[in-house]
Amino acid sequence: MSFPQPWSPGQPEPEPPAPSPSEDGARLRGPRVPKPAKAGIAVVTLVAAIITLGAFWGNGWDDGRPAASDTGSRPAVPLWTAKAAERLGGLSALRYTGTFTSSGQNVQVALSVTRAGSAVGTLTKGGVRAELVSVGGATYVKGGPTFWASASGPTARPEDFAWRWSKAPVTVLGFDVHAFLSPASIASLVKQAPSGETAGTLRGRPAHRVETSLGVYWLSTTAPYELLRVEGVSDTRFDVTAVPNAAPVLSELRRRAAALGGARDPGIRFEHGELQFVNCNENIRGCTVRLPVSTQTPMIAESGGTARARTAPLRARLTATITADGRALGTCTVTRSLGVARSGTLSCTVTSDGWRTWMRRARDVPGRHEYAAQARVVAEAVHPDQVAGLLAAVDRERLGR
Repeated sequence: MSFPQPWSPGQPEPEPPAPSPSEDGARLRGPRVPKPAKAGIAVVTLVAAIITLGAFWGNGWDDGRPAASDTGSRPAVPLWTAKAAERLGGLSALRYTGTFTSSGQNVQVALSVTRAGSAVGTLTKGGVRAELVSVGGATYVKGGPTFWASASGPTARPEDFAWRWSKAPVTVLGFDVHAFLSPASIASLVKQAPSGETAGTLRGRPAHRVETSLGVYWLSTTAPYELLRVEGVSDTRFDVTAVPNAAPVLSELRRRAAALGGARDPGIRFEHGELQFVNCNENIRGCTVRLPVSTQTPMIAESGGTARARTAPLRARLTATITADGRALGTCTVTRSLGVARSGTLSCTVTSDGWRTWMRRARDVPGRHEYAAQARVVAEAVHPDQVAGLLAAVDRERLGR
């Protein structure tokens, strides 16, 4: 929303208007099997208007041809699954290549996932590529404005996320990387699978088809019972190969994790009051912009399609730009915690040469002079102080701890 400020030299500065909060909200609730849920992307509040964003992401398919179907009761766990689980649990990493669907569009994936569930890779949608990193239990992506234009919905401001690491809600991928794709998690799922799995063929090769609560896992019918393919929600269909040496994967993981400080969270939706000017008229030194903000407790989608409320304090980043005579006079930025209450007032001060020059001229020229401001608010997913902890977790993986 733009806030015009008429002022004539020598006149007292008007009182800032009382904030007029807007209201909006989102609730995320998923089914038993992980399916993409509705997520509030929201991150942007333009001072020219209150903008609340929403995005929807798409659904599932199956390939593989089961030779027989078992609909009866399932007896004890077969011996081969225990051996397959033992091998999977000992793998340092798995590499996945394939596709899933998002908003009805095909997304190509190249992803390496470590035993503990950390991951690095790429997503390619409509010929546009984005990098991915999953560490510390969360997944982040970095792509250009074209990628975010499709990822954030039609009312989003892609420039707020373009070329920046930003958190990818599970609703974007449709699955949890750790639970669905890590060797350790798959080993547990296969080990618990009861007998009676269907023996089928995959690309002409005999294979066991193991159906679990998270998806379908295809394994070879002979030792060492290699994992061949993973299928599940969002039309996920990934071919799988074991990574013999995870060192390059962990090295790239560490490089990307080191850049996550200040990563943004497009899954948070804000409400805000009216933008206010503070101590601006006749002030050559600077102009302060103030914006009351709040957010409902956002929901986190988890593996299994369930959702829970966030309880940690939320950090919000305000970027404000003052304009006059059709040009920008300066920009300021501030990031602060909103605490568990998830509400507060953000403010920053523009002290640019552009502001000082314009205000000097306005003071010297009698008449009406008008300036305005625009502001955006985004949530911060990773505080810079948290990066050291993420790197320590990667180092423990590298040491095999």
